[in-house]
Amino acid sequence: MSHAEAVHTLQPAAGATDALVKFTSNLRYDALPADAKHYAKRHLLDTVGVMIAGAGGSIATQAENVLKLVRPAGTVPVTGRSRRADLLDAAFLGGTAAHGIELDDGYRHGSAHCGCVVIPAVIPMAADRKASGAQLIEAIVCGYETNIALARACAPDLRHRGFHPTSAVGPFGAAMATGKLRGLNAQQLANALGLAASSSAGLFAFVAGGGDVKRLHAGHASREGMQAALLAEQGTEGPPNVIEGRDGFMQAFAFGRIDKARPITLPPQAEYGITDCYIKPYACCRHIQPAVEAAFGLCADEDIKFDDIKKVDVETYKIATEHAHVPWDDFASAQLSFPYLMGLATRYRGVKFEHFDDKNRADPAFTDFASKLTVSAPTEIDQLYPKLRPARVTITTSKGKFVRQADEAWGSRQVPLDDEGLIAKFHGLVGPVFGEPRAKRLSELLWNVEALDNVAPLAEALAKV
Repeated sequence: MSHAEAVHTLQPAAGATDALVKFTSNLRYDALPADAKHYAKRHLLDTVGVMIAGAGGSIATQAENVLKLVRPAGTVPVTGRSRRADLLDAAFLGGTAAHGIELDDGYRHGSAHCGCVVIPAVIPMAADRKASGAQLIEAIVCGYETNIALARACAPDLRHRGFHPTSAVGPFGAAMATGKLRGLNAQQLANALGLAASSSAGLFAFVAGGGDVKRLHAGHASREGMQAALLAEQGTEGPPNVIEGRDGFMQAFAFGRIDKARPITLPPQAEYGITDCYIKPYACCRHIQPAVEAAFGLCADEDIKFDDIKKVDVETYKIATEHAHVPWDDFASAQLSFPYLMGLATRYRGVKFEHFDDKNRADPAFTDFASKLTVSAPTEIDQLYPKLRPARVTITTSKGKFVRQADEAWGSRQVPLDDEGLIAKFHGLVGPVFGEPRAKRLSELLWNVEALDNVAPLAEALAKV
C-alpha cells in the first residue's frame, strides 16, 4: 500500500459522503423534533421575505435581463418576479435575490449562508413535484443540515484559503434538498454529491470591491446543486466519496491534505444546525453587526454625537477585520464595509436601506470618519471566534472614552429575534412590494406550510403578478 493510499484509508473524515446520503435518505417529517420543524418554517418565512425584496435589486434584475437575452420564458413561477423561468433558472434567480440585499440567514460556526441556496431550489422543485408542505420541510432540513455539517467541518480553513463558504458548500445542500424532493435513491444521492462537488466555487475577492459578484454566488450554488440532482436522476455518475476522498472537496477547498480533514457530524449525533442559524435584522455583513450594535448602544446611552467623535477603536476577530478596508463605492461593497457601517451606526444609530443610496455614500463625512477608525484582532478577542462573534468598541470624544463589548449580534440564539419580530421583518420587506394585505396572507400561508397538501399554489402566490 502506498503512503497516499494509507493516508486515504486512515483520514479522519472517512464515510462523510455516505453519512450525508444516509441522513438525507432516512429523514422523515414525522421523526423531526418540534424545534427543527419550527426553525425550518422560520427560515422559510425569512428567506422568502428577503427573496421578494431582493428581486427588485439591481443585480437580480441584471441576472434576469441576461436570461431574457438567451432563453425564452418558462413555466415555473419565480418568487418575487413576474417573468417565469425553467427550474434551473428559477433557482438561479431566486438565489441571487435571496443573497442580494445582505438580509439572509446564516450559520455562525461555518460562516455560511444556507437559506439563500436551499430555499430558492426547493420552492420551484416542490411546486413541480406537487409536494406537500411536510415534504418541503423535509427538503429544507436536508439542505440546511448538509451545508451546516460541511461548513462546520471546514471552518475557518475554508474562508482562510480565500473561498466563500456559502458558494463552496452550497451546491451540496441544494443537491440533497432537491434530490430528496425527487425521491432519489442512495446511489443517485451519492452521485448528486459527486457532481455537485465540481460546482463548488466562489472567491472572497469581493471584499476588495465588486461586491455584486457575492450575490451571484448563491444563485450559482442553488442552480448547480439542483442540476446535479437532476443529472444523477438521469444516471450520470459522480466521483465516489467526494467529500473526504483523495482530491475531493475537503482536500481541495479546506485543508490541502486529506489526513487533516475533520469528521462531519449530523443529527442525532449533533443538534439540528438549523436551530442555531441566525436571522439578520440589518442589511449588512454579519461579521460587522456586533460592532455596529455596540456602537448603537454607546451612542444612545452616552448621547455621543457623530461630529464629536475623535477616534473609534474596534477590537474583534480576525475574519471580521478583513472588512476593515472595504470601500463603499457601490451598494454591495458598502454593505460589507467596516468604515462605512460604523459611520452609519454612529451617525444615524441605525442601518437602513436608504443609508446606502448614492448621495449618502458620497458624503465626505464618511471618508473623514474612516480616518478616525481602527480595526484590530487582539488574541483574547479572536480566540472567542467561532464560538462567539465578539466586538469591543471604544469611542473617544472630548468627554472621554466609552467602551462596550457585544459578544453576539441580534438574531442569534444568544440574542434571538422572536417569532413576532420575524413576522414584522417579513411584512417590512414584502409589504412595500406586494401590499400589506397580501403580505399578511403570505406570512400566514408560510407559517402554516405543513398543512398544505400541495405547495404549487403557494409558489404561484409568491410570484409577482
